[in-house]
Amino acid sequence: MNQAGSTLKQRVAILRWMFPLVLALLALTYQLGPARWIQSHYGDRADFYVDILLYGTLGPLLTFGAITRIGVWLDEKEHAERQARTSEQRLASVIAASADAILILDPQGNIETWNRGAESLFGYAASQIDGCPLSDLLGSGGSAEVEFRWLADTVRQAGFVRGHETTCRNASGTEITVELTATLLTGEAREPLGMSVILRDITDRKRREEEIRQLNASLNAQVAERTHELAEKVEQLAHANAELQKLDQMRSEFVSLVSHQIRAPLTNMRGAAERMQADCPAMTATCTRMFTILDQQVVRLDRLVQDVLNTARLEAGELVLDLEPISALPIVQQVVDQIRTRTSNRSFHLPTKTGLPLIFGDRHRMAEVLANLLDNADKYSPPGKEVVIDVRADQTEVTLSVRDYGPGLPPGDLDRVFDKFYRADNSDSQATYGYGLGLYVCRRLVEAQSGRIWAENAPDGGAVFSFTLPVAR
Repeated sequence: MNQAGSTLKQRVAILRWMFPLVLALLALTYQLGPARWIQSHYGDRADFYVDILLYGTLGPLLTFGAITRIGVWLDEKEHAERQARTSEQRLASVIAASADAILILDPQGNIETWNRGAESLFGYAASQIDGCPLSDLLGSGGSAEVEFRWLADTVRQAGFVRGHETTCRNASGTEITVELTATLLTGEAREPLGMSVILRDITDRKRREEEIRQLNASLNAQVAERTHELAEKVEQLAHANAELQKLDQMRSEFVSLVSHQIRAPLTNMRGAAERMQADCPAMTATCTRMFTILDQQVVRLDRLVQDVLNTARLEAGELVLDLEPISALPIVQQVVDQIRTRTSNRSFHLPTKTGLPLIFGDRHRMAEVLANLLDNADKYSPPGKEVVIDVRADQTEVTLSVRDYGPGLPPGDLDRVFDKFYRADNSDSQATYGYGLGLYVCRRLVEAQSGRIWAENAPDGGAVFSFTLPVAR
């Protein structure tokens, strides 16, 4: 509004001295030039009419134009003043209705404007606080004065202060934590007119931050305590694990020692039985039956010792494999021939397929798995029923299957039958002997050669045990 008024004053002042000057120059120019020429050529009457036209028409027109321009300038000034008043009213409404405390200070730092947000924050009415210095709100004593001087100097130099956190006191003397933003107010000539101060109550926020800080400190302390406890538990666990490893090593050594110590007398017993059977001058039916039983039990104990030793090696990670390309059918024939020497009353159906790919595996471990499966099939098959062996292959693996015509397996035992020490029949009246190690050893040996093993029931009765080994590349 002041700028518009100043501009209008300048325009009127210029028009005030330019209008008479223009009229004077126009009259002088006419009298010195055109007036004499018209009078000498057309006479006094023509000169008179031209004077009437010039001074009676052109002068009023110029005066009308000047007055009209002044009217336009006055309208523009009034419109600008109206807009300025509207902006001032809007700004005043915003300041008055703001929830934040907004203060206007004079150049000396005294409060001139006090809005509703300030009344709500501090509890003072505008009449109680007008003219008071801002330092009265910042507390009492020298610290409040020092803070106010710092605020005023910083605003004067930088033009504003933003995000300054400080404490104030309300009408009841309670401390309030506020965030202060101050801005320098200047006039048209950039002279300082005071400053505006916006105060926002952050007491609740600071309290929550403090609660969060204390909670974090408590959590950090608990984490440190739990970490210390965990470290102690880990140390105890490591000590217990070392003891377990020591005990496991002792167990493995004990199993190996006992197994080897058992195998030696078993070998001697078997040799002595064979020698007695060969040198006996007169074999009776009882002797023949006893020698057969003795041989079967020695073989049973030898297989048990072998399974225990294999289990100990597998679990200790000491199993050594000799992997090479091998042919499946010769190994099948070899294992069947060995079993036939012990079970002369059992027939075996061997595969006759040709052109099978070579297997990449350990021939001794493969023969051990196959022998174990054939022994199981022989134990569970009824007398007179043959055991069927099948071999098939695809591009990646060779599958060997052993099928018996026994009672089969309960559906819930098809996956568990390969678990350690698991037997489908754990009663005291078992029809066949076993300790649940044979199939467990088979699974571990097959998996060690990158194969698979599983069991299933045949549709027309009996069980089928199959395992795969990879094709040699």
